[in-house]
Amino acid sequence: MMDSTKFIFISDLHLSPSEAVKIDIFLRFLKRCSEKESHLFILGDLFDYWVGDDDIDNPLHQQILPALRALTCKGAKLSMMRGNRDFLISEKLSKLTDAAILPDPYVIELHGQRTLLSHGDQWCTDDEEYQAIRSTVRTNKWIDSFLKLPLPERHSRAKNYRQISETSKEAKELEIMDVSAKTVEDAFKTYNCQRIIHGHTHRHAHHEHLINTQLRERFVLSDWNNRGQALIFNESDYSDQFFT
Repeated sequence: MMDSTKFIFISDLHLSPSEAVKIDIFLRFLKRCSEKESHLFILGDLFDYWVGDDDIDNPLHQQILPALRALTCKGAKLSMMRGNRDFLISEKLSKLTDAAILPDPYVIELHGQRTLLSHGDQWCTDDEEYQAIRSTVRTNKWIDSFLKLPLPERHSRAKNYRQISETSKEAKELEIMDVSAKTVEDAFKTYNCQRIIHGHTHRHAHHEHLINTQLRERFVLSDWNNRGQALIFNESDYSDQFFT
């Protein structure tokens, strides 16, 4: 029997209070995903930054979290993955939205194909500076220290980190910030998957990889800037959809 679930994948929305148009696009998009047969996967960086689950009363979160809950209340499934911007998301968000928080990476059966999901930033191994920072901020010591700070201080630091990151990117070649070909090849082999879907790089594409004489595919999700993008698998077919 054919699986009738519609799988929907999005990533890198980077929602922030200053981008009302993008927020509106996303809220309207969620209403389109509310069918019982739908399963929405958000593969990281839904928010431009997340400073802790105790920031629920933030006006932006008060817009987004009820909309996510409305989606699941109507019968759709919701799975979320932490990104490099919102890696502090924890179980409180899961309880408020009825979303499953997935580890990264994560394997699913997508209409009979073993498919590996990831945010993707851990595969950008050529960017040694980024990987060093990533290793530091993912430690329990750093997280515990950061979460003990008052909320205003956490917001201030998050904005400062964002500015430092953007400045650093300007000095790097684009190829360094992309996923490493060898790291991706290793992921195909390690997880024995036919397909990989990830975000992070903002390089929307469909790649083919020859792994052990077998052709496999990798989908890179777009960031949401002037328009939204979703990769949709409906039974055996897939399509890109864009939202303005």
